[in-house]
Amino acid sequence: MRSSNGRSVILTAARNTFAKKGFDGASIRDIAQEADLSLSALYYYFPSKQDALFELIRSAFAGYIETATRVIADAGDDPIDQTAAVIRLLVRYRAHNQLISRVVVRDAERLDAEKFEVIHEQQRASRAVLNDRIAAGVTAGAFDVEDAELAGRAVLSICNSIALWYREDGPISVAELERTYLQYCLRLLGHSPDDTELDRLMDQPLAVAEELDFIAQPAD
Repeated sequence: MRSSNGRSVILTAARNTFAKKGFDGASIRDIAQEADLSLSALYYYFPSKQDALFELIRSAFAGYIETATRVIADAGDDPIDQTAAVIRLLVRYRAHNQLISRVVVRDAERLDAEKFEVIHEQQRASRAVLNDRIAAGVTAGAFDVEDAELAGRAVLSICNSIALWYREDGPISVAELERTYLQYCLRLLGHSPDDTELDRLMDQPLAVAEELDFIAQPAD
């Protein structure tokens, strides 16, 4: 199978398999079966499950960074609006893209040292997207935290955990989750929005994270 969609079929199968079994519990044969492909067809694209995991996570971070950069630009110049846009993106992405989120959160450290270093650089870049906005908010007097990087880690931890427990068929809608987490995270940063401001922040246009199909994109 050497068609243009071969990569996306295999990465989708790898995502599903790793999310269900974990990296250590999954085999390259499991991925091939999920993709309904022969092992030789899979090996054409990815010689090992390490390679498949690496490309999954690399693509996920690249897609997130690109989208987060765009929503910040769309939010205007106010650091509160920019930070709110990133928080909303994080919540929405983790809620709508739980399988790849679980793989990223749980299995990134299963990569070998060389591959993990590439991902680690992407992790730093993805954290900087949020941390830089928090630091700008501190400079502007909008936020009150002693360490913007540490505060950013706290916000990311809160939002990333959504992928591990949230269920779209549960009692909380994505919209309710987004609003509540936005309020919690802004309070953590030392800014307590009233209902009017929270409504305004929630009404801002936001790129639709659930349509972010990074798997379909070719490798850089």
